[in-house]
Amino acid sequence: MPKLAKQRADQNRCQIEKAAFSLFTRQGFHGTNIRDIAELAQVSTGAIYTYFPTKDALYVSVVESYQKSVVYSYQKRIRSWLAREFENSQEPFSRHNLEGLAREIRSFVYDHADYWKLMYIDVVEFKNQHFAHSFHNIPEQFNWTLDAQLRKVASNPAWRGIDPGFVLATIYMQILTYFLVERLFGGEQHLGVPEDTAIRRMIDMALNGIWRKDIAGSPRAGNQARRKRSKNKLGKPGKTVAKAVAGKSGPH
Repeated sequence: MPKLAKQRADQNRCQIEKAAFSLFTRQGFHGTNIRDIAELAQVSTGAIYTYFPTKDALYVSVVESYQKSVVYSYQKRIRSWLAREFENSQEPFSRHNLEGLAREIRSFVYDHADYWKLMYIDVVEFKNQHFAHSFHNIPEQFNWTLDAQLRKVASNPAWRGIDPGFVLATIYMQILTYFLVERLFGGEQHLGVPEDTAIRRMIDMALNGIWRKDIAGSPRAGNQARRKRSKNKLGKPGKTVAKAVAGKSGPH
């Protein structure tokens, strides 16, 4: 194909996909027909079928195009940010780093709201057939990106033993869900506090839990007390063994 002809074909294809994306995110897949797309793209219906044999094929092409342009670039950006911030930090799960992660997530949601609308349409009309892979084993995705740094975290004596990738993925999904509700569902401070406060509190819960460990009556204090009582009941190993032996050797 001559160079100019190919460029023209690529332009037509892009123009059709852009029009389809706009209509799919406003009307849904089944609520949009080829004639609607042709009219918005300012091409004939025959021109659309030149590039896409069916509406389904056009939809798949739209999804794949936007995944490449939006998701892959975001993944590259977030991985680059994580690698830079976490690897250069003595304390990867610091409040500073997690607040920075929240800003990156917010930017992704707010800058590409229509992409998320397309995902929800896919959930409703295609049972998430085309987006499910984005959510497969998210902890492993973080472990792959931050392998050395997360292993360092896991080896810290103060770490509780939970997979760091799981922890990071949980925080990520919680913050992502918050911004999706705010941006796409008209949340308007759906947690009852301003955005900055909500994010700070989510991060605080992740870092410190919800109970004070040193206050009587809290579950954490209760657990510590139960462990202490259990330890006291066992007594010193030497005495326990001695009593057992004495009991066996006594009169029958």
